Amino acid sequence: MSETRKARSIGIDLGTTNSCVATIDEKGRPEILENRQGQRTLPSIVHLEGDSRILVGAPAKRQAVTRPKSTFFAMKRLMGRRFHDPEVERLRKALPFEVAEAPSGDAWVRHADRLVSPQEISAHVLFALRDVASERLAHEGPFEAVITVPAYFDEVQRQATKDAAAIAGLTVRRLLNEPTAAALGYGAHKFGGGRLAVCDLGGGTFDVSILNVEDGAFEVIATDGDSALGGDDFDLRVVSHLAAELEVEHGFSVLEDPVALGRLREEAEKAKQALSETAEGSIDIPFLGTVRGARLDYHRVLKRGELESFAADLIERLEGPCLGALAAAGLRPDAISQVLLVGGMTRMPAVARKLENVLGRRAARNTSPDEAVAIGAATQCAILDGHVTDVVLLDVTSRALGIHSGNGKLVPIIPRNATVPTRGSRILTTSGDDQAELAIEVYQGEDVELERNRHLSTVVLGELPKTRAGEVMVLVDFTVDVDGILGISARELGSSVPVSIQVKASSGLPRSDVDRLAKERAASGPIER
Repeated sequence: MSETRKARSIGIDLGTTNSCVATIDEKGRPEILENRQGQRTLPSIVHLEGDSRILVGAPAKRQAVTRPKSTFFAMKRLMGRRFHDPEVERLRKALPFEVAEAPSGDAWVRHADRLVSPQEISAHVLFALRDVASERLAHEGPFEAVITVPAYFDEVQRQATKDAAAIAGLTVRRLLNEPTAAALGYGAHKFGGGRLAVCDLGGGTFDVSILNVEDGAFEVIATDGDSALGGDDFDLRVVSHLAAELEVEHGFSVLEDPVALGRLREEAEKAKQALSETAEGSIDIPFLGTVRGARLDYHRVLKRGELESFAADLIERLEGPCLGALAAAGLRPDAISQVLLVGGMTRMPAVARKLENVLGRRAARNTSPDEAVAIGAATQCAILDGHVTDVVLLDVTSRALGIHSGNGKLVPIIPRNATVPTRGSRILTTSGDDQAELAIEVYQGEDVELERNRHLSTVVLGELPKTRAGEVMVLVDFTVDVDGILGISARELGSSVPVSIQVKASSGLPRSDVDRLAKERAASGPIER
């Protein structure tokens, strides 16, 4: 009889642009796990070739220029979103591959003749990180993971992340908000007490969390964010300006040539990154295309001031979430003792200046903004394993949860910024004689107007006693666990008997599909990374 192998814990930052995996070494210190090429981060890019060959990371990125329609990135921005979401509609115009509507109404991508969910694509990235951990730790598995998510991810996006992990063969120990992980990664628990503002501008989202740190206790007291603002938007802004210039100056429409667009996007991203350190960056693309039978070689010097001008409105959008988080915490900027910057885009000087000006304090720069979140996730593993005993994490809900009142309004059950785990209740009554079922519509958001919030599910409470209208009262309990996932229970007050509950989710993968994809992933061959 084979001996059951003990699970190893790893911390994963599943990023929009790059991902990272870390663990705790023999001395109890967090350690980034490098791949066999010595790289500390993995591009969150997947190339699908046929039905069997899968490339992830750098090999996939090399395919993005020549095979853009089968090379997928920015899945984190699509995961858990509806096809007609305004953010998805905006992305569809910029992405070189096709974003299509799944039968469920979710935003998926098209590969050849089939639709693929963002969860399945993200699972390939997670599987590659699992491979890195397996090699570096000489451990075949199983693996348990703390996976980080944007603080402003809603319940559907969090569940989609857990589904991607399950497909990759990972057991999720905890979903940890990225700003909280970053504070751990920066070692804030080793500092004296104070209030921290953690600003995380990654590839796809911007989060701000205000934390109170005292005697090793991390209490998130408020969070705010913009789930449609990230480094990808800065890249797209540069590309759109350069594309307009090419149209005017050379009569070349780069937007109609997927290969040329991919090359321009890649070089624009490199130039943007260079401008974090230098005043100018060069874009050189030999044979970008053909204009009236002549070869077009493209050369352009991009200056830091131009980038700041192109992205001026994006930089201004950083202010709102900062002020929103401060207002929710009931604090003025002068109450903040330290500012931590996380995510590769915070390397852009104009971004850092804006955040420091709004929050009134220079930011700490003692840890790589690309690695802080993964290090924090690994530190959380150590906390859960009992290796770190002097740290307590208290996080909050990112959005309110409520139900349809029946008159087009939202009735909140659990408020935004409630410390998790948390619980809220409401008593509902039947509205008709002999009513055996009661349906409630569950939403997430803060707007009183129902249609401006995210519809999560329809919950049908059944097996109710048949009697006159209004005489049956049902106590409905909402619970939000430490991962930010909603659970619902209910009981009829007259008998205290639990009622049957049927949840019809408005989005996401059914459990049967997650299980099927996990089996297919386990049975398939290795990926190339």
